[in-house]
Amino acid sequence: MALVPIGLALATLWILLSSGRAPVIENERLALAIDILATLVAAAVAVLGWIRFREAGEQAALWRGSALLVLGSMNAFTATITVLGWERAFGFAVDDPGQLPLWATVIPRAAGAALLVVAGLAAIGRSRAPRLPPLLVLWLPTLLTLGAAVLAIGFQDMLPPLISADGLSALRADPEARLPEGTAAVLVLLQVAIGLGYLAASALSYRAYRLNGRATDAVLAVGLVLAAFSQVLFAIHPAAYGSLVSAGDVLRVAFYLTLMTTLAVEVRGDIRALRDANAQLTRLRDAEVASATAEERAHLAREIHDGMSQELWFAKLKQGRLLSLPTLQEDARGLAEEVSGAIESALAEARQAIMALRPTEGGSFAEAVERYVHDFSDRFGIPAEAHCDAAAEQLSPRAQAELLRIIHEALANVRKHADATLVRVEVADGQSGHLQVLISDNGRGFSAEQASLSGYGLKSMQQRAAIIGATLNVSSRPQDGTRVTVQVPIRQVAS
Repeated sequence: MALVPIGLALATLWILLSSGRAPVIENERLALAIDILATLVAAAVAVLGWIRFREAGEQAALWRGSALLVLGSMNAFTATITVLGWERAFGFAVDDPGQLPLWATVIPRAAGAALLVVAGLAAIGRSRAPRLPPLLVLWLPTLLTLGAAVLAIGFQDMLPPLISADGLSALRADPEARLPEGTAAVLVLLQVAIGLGYLAASALSYRAYRLNGRATDAVLAVGLVLAAFSQVLFAIHPAAYGSLVSAGDVLRVAFYLTLMTTLAVEVRGDIRALRDANAQLTRLRDAEVASATAEERAHLAREIHDGMSQELWFAKLKQGRLLSLPTLQEDARGLAEEVSGAIESALAEARQAIMALRPTEGGSFAEAVERYVHDFSDRFGIPAEAHCDAAAEQLSPRAQAELLRIIHEALANVRKHADATLVRVEVADGQSGHLQVLISDNGRGFSAEQASLSGYGLKSMQQRAAIIGATLNVSSRPQDGTRVTVQVPIRQVAS
C-alpha cells in the first residue's frame, strides 16, 4: 500500500523538475473516450452502492454512490458538450478557452472528495446516519452540482477567474506548455486541497480495511491515492478543455479502472458470502431434518413401546391363562399355542423395530449394530456375528437409521425364510469411495425366479437404500446362502 503513494510522489516530482513542457497531448477522441468510461464506471459504482445500502444498510456505500454520481454527472456533462460540438460556446475549445471548464472540473471533484471522506468516516463508524431520505442523499449533491453548472453557463463572463488572462493566452498559444508562474495560483491551491481530500478518504478507506478486512476497502484506498495525485498533476496543467489529455487524466483512468476492480472484488465477495450462506443453510437444513427425523423416530418408538408392545404383552398374559385352563380341549390348545407363538414373534418384531427406530440411543452406530445383532441372536437362537468399522460413524443420522432398518429387514428374512445356522453383519470401508454393509447367511438361499415372488422385502430394502443414495444388491443360490450388499457413497457422510 505504501509503495503506491511513494511511486506517485517520485513521478510527480520528476515531472515538476523536468523541462517546461507539460505532460499533455491533444487528442479529442481519447479525451471523449475517457469521459465516457468515467461516466459508465461512476454510474455502475453508484448503482451498486445504492443496492448495497438498500440490502445491507451500509452507510458508506450510500455516500460513496453519491460521490460517484457527482463525478459521473460532470463527466457526462463534458462528454455531451463534446459530442454536440458546443465546445466553443461553453469555453471548452483549446483555441478559445474560458473559465467554465475549470469550474466544471473543480466543483464536482471537490464535492466528490468531500463525500468520499464522509463515506470513509461511515466505513469506520465515525459518521451518523443522514437525517435526509436516502434517495435525497444519493441525488442531492448531483442535482446541486448540475444546477451550479447550468447557472454558470448563463454567467460565464462573471465567473471568478481560476486562470488569469495571461494564463489563458499562454494556453491558447501552446496548449502543451506549462502555464506561466502566477497565472493559476488559485487553481493550484484548489487542486492541491482536493488532492488532500482524496488522500484523507484513502486513509479512512485503508483504516476501514484494517478494521473489517474487506478487500474492497483496500482496493478503494489505492484508487483514491491515484485520484489524489491526479489532482496534483491537474495543478501542473488543468487539461480541462475538450481535446486535451494530461498525465492527470491517465491517473483518472487508473482511478476508474481501480473502481472497476473494486466492483469485481465486491461482487466476488458477495458471491462467496452467498455461497457460504447457502452452504450454512444447507447444513442447518440437514441438521434440522436429522433432528426432526430423530425426534419422529423416537416418537414412533415410544408409541410402539407404550402402545402395541403393551397390548401384545397383555395378549400374551391372557393367552398364557387360556393355555393353563384344564378344561381346554386338545385341538383348541394347539390353536392357542400357535397364537401364543405368533404373539411372542410379534413382541420380538416390536422390540427389533424399537431398536431400529432408535439406532444410536445410548452409544455409537457400531454399538447399535452390535447390540441389535446380538439381541436378534439371543431372541431367535440363531448365531450371529457383527463387525462395524469406525468409518461408519461418519454416516449421517439419516443414513445410519436407514441402514439399520435394512439390516433389520434382512435379519427378519433370515429368521423367516433362510433356515440359517450363522449370520454375519459387516460394515466396513468399501472400494471407490464407498462404505459397504454386508448381511450374509449360510441358509438355504433361493433362485432368481423365486426372488420376484418370495416377498422377502427386497423392494422395501431397495427403497430405503435409494433414500440415502446407496445401491443394494442381493445375491443368492439354492442351498448356498444369501448375501445382501449395500454400497453407501462417501457423499452421504454427514456434513
